Amino acid sequence: MRGYGYEPFTLEGDDPAVMHRQAAAVFDTMLDRIAAIQKAAREDGATARPAWPMLIMRTPKGWTGPKFVDGKPVENTWRAHQVPLDQIQQNPEHLRQLEEWMRSYKPEELFDEKGHFRADLADIAPRAGFAWE
Repeated sequence: MRGYGYEPFTLEGDDPAVMHRQAAAVFDTMLDRIAAIQKAAREDGATARPAWPMLIMRTPKGWTGPKFVDGKPVENTWRAHQVPLDQIQQNPEHLRQLEEWMRSYKPEELFDEKGHFRADLADIAPRAGFAWE
């Protein structure tokens, strides 16, 4: 990727909790690099093409979804590229697995009782005028 003009950063793993922490650190570094590139272009009139950061991420296919469906493995198999849980209206077990999968993302921590994105979380999102605007 360096040959294409990028500064590659890598992130690899299979534990979502660990990957979340590692991703936060990598994104902080990458965003700092982007801010520095923008600052140099705006203030110094830099004309050399910068090496923009890019992320190369390697995780198992379907790593946060159901591990098995109908007794067959899904994670890291070709089934992860398909619809792993189909016919949920006719198959109560598939519906149960789908609900369990969706609840694993903890929507109750992201949304209020009316289904709106929590204001305290929205407040930490970047606003207009941030470095990349």
